[in-house]
Amino acid sequence: MPAARRPPALAGATLLAALAFLLGCGGGGGGGGESGNGAPSASEFIAQGDQICKRAREEFVAAHPPTPSTPQRAAALQRELIQTSEQELSQIRALDAPAEVTPALDRYLRARARGIALLKRGLRAAENEDLSAYATAQRQLASGQVNRLNLAQEVGFSECSRPSGSSSGG
Repeated sequence: MPAARRPPALAGATLLAALAFLLGCGGGGGGGGESGNGAPSASEFIAQGDQICKRAREEFVAAHPPTPSTPQRAAALQRELIQTSEQELSQIRALDAPAEVTPALDRYLRARARGIALLKRGLRAAENEDLSAYATAQRQLASGQVNRLNLAQEVGFSECSRPSGSSSGG
């Protein structure tokens, strides 16, 4: 494909990836209050998870580069999205989830892992300068957003996988 056509299409696909990331994640630091027996209550667990998601989204928004116009810049953005998403996933998994949220949490975390796999597919496509495969991965990532939001809400999260334009931050 001609080089003159690549940047606008790449920019559009990359915008989809960034939007999907902002809609689908968070990630940051964990921690939080615990109940007397060492395991957090459901409400404490949810607050801890929401804090992780909120921090990651804020970190990404603060450091977000301009929309990439080259495959190399798209690959760099994908790497950043992957790192932040994997960190979020790891930190939420490290929390001691109470039994009552575990089934919903497992479904949400599986959906987040599938999203990370799509980010990795997009990274490989960007590294190979395969715009079609990159755009496909980004569309697939964006198309799963509503499901990830619904699964996050089933857990009780209000910050995880929520749209970036919502009232409490990015």
